[in-house]
Amino acid sequence: MEMKIRKATGGDLRDLAEISRTTWEGHDYLEQVTEGWLRQGNFFVGEIADRVIACGKISTLPGEVAWLEGLRVLSDFKGKGYGRILSDEILRIAREMVNAGDFKSIEFSTYINNAESISMSEKQGFRTTELFHVISLENPPVQNAPAALERFSPLAEDFSVYTDHAPCGWKYIRHRSKGSLEWMKKNAEFWQVETGAKFLTANRGTEISPLAAAFNDTDGFIQGVFALAEKKRLDYLEMMIHDSHQEILSTALKHGFSYWDKHGVANLPVYRLFNSDSKEY
Repeated sequence: MEMKIRKATGGDLRDLAEISRTTWEGHDYLEQVTEGWLRQGNFFVGEIADRVIACGKISTLPGEVAWLEGLRVLSDFKGKGYGRILSDEILRIAREMVNAGDFKSIEFSTYINNAESISMSEKQGFRTTELFHVISLENPPVQNAPAALERFSPLAEDFSVYTDHAPCGWKYIRHRSKGSLEWMKKNAEFWQVETGAKFLTANRGTEISPLAAAFNDTDGFIQGVFALAEKKRLDYLEMMIHDSHQEILSTALKHGFSYWDKHGVANLPVYRLFNSDSKEY
């Protein structure tokens, strides 16, 4: 069956919700963000017989980055090549936008077990530029005396421990780029523990990442995370840790966080598109 590719509309919300509910065993975030993505634009769907069976998005990140995300195919249509067709078309559009001066580079990230997406992307010319670890914890421990927390407004120096990309949930931001600090302020919450440790949480979910001051008190950072879970009544946490931040990673694992699959392996690569001359596209 031939798939028609077009821009998403408000009439697609029901079909998009169905795609989300059958992805990652029902733990997908797509349904939470579709209305916002419709407002932003550059949100595309694949349609067969008036039914949306796939989708994908080109988002704008600081540093003039075209960020590819949200590539999904309805479970009944997986393995039939529709994901590749939609991915190729979205990449073609992103390349045209780079050539037109709208962006300077094309990037994305995904979980390491997303073998089909990774295989497609490597064939398209994407290469790994940085590695992160995603670890999680269900039912964070209740604290007898929760650490005191307060919100704060971040400075550029808070991100100094990150080589190039700073995490904000499942997006990875070139934090030294113009406008990156303002973007982060709009898309994350920033928390300081009474001991001085600092961390951020993505607005959309429960993904947590340390900031520079957390490295001075790794245990205090974790206690602050647990205090936030209690404050917000969270029963599930994810943490995004840069591959070079082994001390933070070790402390989190000691306090009960764990990998979804193989222990100790960086499982969240950030990819960037390169052309045939090994230059950024």
